[in-house]
Amino acid sequence: MDKNLTQEEKRLVEYAKEAIVKYNKIRHEKGNIDTLYSFIISDHGKIHDGGCFEPNIAHATVCGERHAIANMILQESNKAKIKSIVVADPVPEVQKHGTPPCGTCRHLIWTYGTPETTVILMQYIQGKDGWTFPKIEKYTAKDFYPLPYEPKEGLWDNWQPK
Repeated sequence: MDKNLTQEEKRLVEYAKEAIVKYNKIRHEKGNIDTLYSFIISDHGKIHDGGCFEPNIAHATVCGERHAIANMILQESNKAKIKSIVVADPVPEVQKHGTPPCGTCRHLIWTYGTPETTVILMQYIQGKDGWTFPKIEKYTAKDFYPLPYEPKEGLWDNWQPK
C-alpha cells in the first residue's frame, strides 16, 4: 500500500477492497460483471459506498462517485464534506494511470469536498482466484483538473481472467 496514505485513507482503501470483493461476488451471482465503485470517507469519519449504474438508456447512467456522494448527502446532510474518495475501476491488466473521475464527478467532488480532498485511484483485476489491487495513486481535488478523462478504445477487447 502507498506509504503516502494517511491512517484514515488506509482504512478507507482496506474497506474498499473488502467491499469490492463482496459486491462483485453478488454481481457475478446475478450474471453481471465487475464495475467501477467509489467509496467516500466524510469529514465525520463515516464511509459511504457507491457503484456505477449503467442501464440501457445512456442519460440515466450514474457514476460510482455520484452514487457515493448522494449516499453521503442522504445519510449525513448537504453540509457533509468529502475528506477522501476512492475510485476503484476494474482493468484487464495494470494501466499506467487509474481511471480519473469524469468532469461531472470532478465538479461534485470539488463542490462537496475541499481543495485538499484526496482522490485515490485504485485499479483492480479479476483473476481466476479472486481480485487483486495492483496499483493505487493519490491526488488532491485541486491536482485533478489537469488530468483529462480519457476512455481507451479497445481496452477490453479479448479480455480473459488470468
